[in-house]
Amino acid sequence: MELFTVNRYDETKLNAEDEKLQEELILQQLQARKDKKEKRRSLKAQPIAPVPGDTGVEDVVEDHVATESTALETVEEVDKERDENTAEADDAHPEQPTEGSDKSKQLNDFIVLGGDRLQRLKRADEVLPPWLSHPIIIDSDLSAQGPSIKKQAYLDGVLKDNLKAMGYKRLFPVQEKVIPWILEAHAKPAPFWPRDVCISSPTGSGKTLAFAVPIVQLLLKRVAPAVRALVILPVQELAEQVYGVFEKLCQGTKITPLVLSRKQSFHQEQAKLVYTLHGQFIQKADIVVTTAGRLVEHLHSTAGFTLCHLRFLVIDEADRVMNQIQNDWLYHLNKHVKQQSDEYLLGRTAGQLSQTELFDRPQQPHKLLFSATLSRDPEKLQTFKLFHPKLFTAVRDPTERAIALSKSGAGSTKQNALLRRGKFIGQYTTPSELRELVCYTQFRIKPLTLFALIRQAGYRKFLVFTNGIDGSHRLSFVLQRLFGTEMVIEEWSSSLTPATRRSVLHRFSLGKVNGIICTDALARGFDIDDIEIVVSYDMPRHISTYIHRIGRTARAGNRGTSITLLIDEEKKKFNSMLKEAGKEELEAVEIQSSVEEEYAGKYSAALNDLRDALELEKQIITKIRNGMTMASLTRVNLLSKLKDRIDVDGSTNSTELIKSLKHLPKSWTNEAIAIRAEQKKNLKRTAESIAGSTDAAAPPSADSQDTAAEVKDKGANHTTETNRKVKKARWRNTAGALEDNPKKKSTVE
Repeated sequence: MELFTVNRYDETKLNAEDEKLQEELILQQLQARKDKKEKRRSLKAQPIAPVPGDTGVEDVVEDHVATESTALETVEEVDKERDENTAEADDAHPEQPTEGSDKSKQLNDFIVLGGDRLQRLKRADEVLPPWLSHPIIIDSDLSAQGPSIKKQAYLDGVLKDNLKAMGYKRLFPVQEKVIPWILEAHAKPAPFWPRDVCISSPTGSGKTLAFAVPIVQLLLKRVAPAVRALVILPVQELAEQVYGVFEKLCQGTKITPLVLSRKQSFHQEQAKLVYTLHGQFIQKADIVVTTAGRLVEHLHSTAGFTLCHLRFLVIDEADRVMNQIQNDWLYHLNKHVKQQSDEYLLGRTAGQLSQTELFDRPQQPHKLLFSATLSRDPEKLQTFKLFHPKLFTAVRDPTERAIALSKSGAGSTKQNALLRRGKFIGQYTTPSELRELVCYTQFRIKPLTLFALIRQAGYRKFLVFTNGIDGSHRLSFVLQRLFGTEMVIEEWSSSLTPATRRSVLHRFSLGKVNGIICTDALARGFDIDDIEIVVSYDMPRHISTYIHRIGRTARAGNRGTSITLLIDEEKKKFNSMLKEAGKEELEAVEIQSSVEEEYAGKYSAALNDLRDALELEKQIITKIRNGMTMASLTRVNLLSKLKDRIDVDGSTNSTELIKSLKHLPKSWTNEAIAIRAEQKKNLKRTAESIAGSTDAAAPPSADSQDTAAEVKDKGANHTTETNRKVKKARWRNTAGALEDNPKKKSTVE
């Protein structure tokens, strides 16, 4: 305990005058040390550069030597004075070790053991597996004319006709490389399994056809229907889009594609998957396109649904689907594949297969992973248990990369080795037809800057991304207020029903909606033609999010523009994020100050209307929670209430603005507000039912004062049947609201 004793009445303590002298001595030592460093810098900064034939060189050298000797004498005096002070301190405190001790370093009153051996750790270089560092290069320039589809001998005539009917005449670079490679891999005899494929290519470069065309061609000669191809996507809207591609490709064939989403009821999907004949289950679909959550539901609840004949497993937007691993969809999928193949997928077999195993073991499904921002983390990719994978990646200048890898000279051996092992190229490649810009603004006027930006350039079809549902909900209201009857603005987020979201996208594709304010749920894979500009209203949190956002424009060789709104505090962080993708600082676009000043009053009135709308929305949600039905709300909507309130308040600007407006985003209608209220009520009811089931399943305790840890342990002892019922109830209650928000989904579950 002596180490922690504080003696406040020590007679040996210094008085005030001694403490002042000691402080002055310390300041003198610090100043001398500072002067020493400055003189050393000045000596280094004045190199001697004698000129031949110059008569003044000797004088300069002598002056320099004199200056240096004077500096050295000053340094020696300072060091001598410091040593004397140190010796006096040592005499006063002989029990403390000196500062220059080999075994320790003293910092004020603390001794750092082994401080002289402390060194900064060297940064380890990234070393990727060979298949990631030796990819097949794909050109990202889509402006060049690709090979004609009708001249490709490896494609079936039916597929050529269907592609022509879809409007495709030439192959894109990713299709030109991947399609024949997959067909050739499956043409090899039985012992040679096809290598799994990972494709990293820019958004809008034709990845969907790159896996859809070879799958349909390889299934043309199938005898009986069975699920031989399974396509997993992150959201149901994207699943329906990919299903539309398969449906058109399968025209005139016996192949039956099917989409599993919440667009139709669960029982209708079961009837399309399987039917019973003479007591046996008969499969009806050949290609199944679905989301991970919907797939697990059918694997558990659809009798006769089997994947024992599965030949292709396609994971589109693979980096996002990887984040859904917490739902254990891959585990449930593996359980329904052949037992022998299942053992291989779960990693319970040896890494090398013997000749007998190659011939006798059933072949595992051929896995195809696609993404514009494919993860380079081998640990995440290892989750899929890829078999001898092959990477296809797109770069902007494939010629330069090929030349660098082909060098074999002695002088470039080290550089060549670094190129071969280190960098995963093409991870964040963007289309060459895309123009990327930034716009600097202030936080308080960001909506006004966005309005001025769109109005100044005259854009008529645009997407605006925010980082959350609340942000898109409020911004859609304000932007619609500012545009009035000139444009139609809609919101798109997981707070809307699937039917409403489909309606918004359909009207947007037809040109009936000018702008969509959306979350990042719309940033993945959606193919909408003729989008002029994509605006990131909120700075993206990660570089992959930025790449997918800007990928909604400049698709299929068309030109496009992306603009990111930034405040001053975000500039440094955004530029460092761009460096991860190998991008330089972007060009800035400026807004005419007159435009912002002209609409400042209108913007202020729109913010006042937003406050009123939020208050009315809150009142409607409260009434619905208290038992009010939709029938009593349909007569008076939010827009009419706003008009009535403005008339009472007597605000001239707001009255003119509100009364001239005839449209509200669908997310602000009474129906949408009621649905959000019901969703919150269902979530609350689900949480209460889970808590109630926990209490019911927990065994009775003799001690009524249970601790939190004991209650948690009791809840962990639920039976498997109880967990399955609770999870199924949650899926049914949350409907499509959670399908597009994996973070929210994982939190609820």
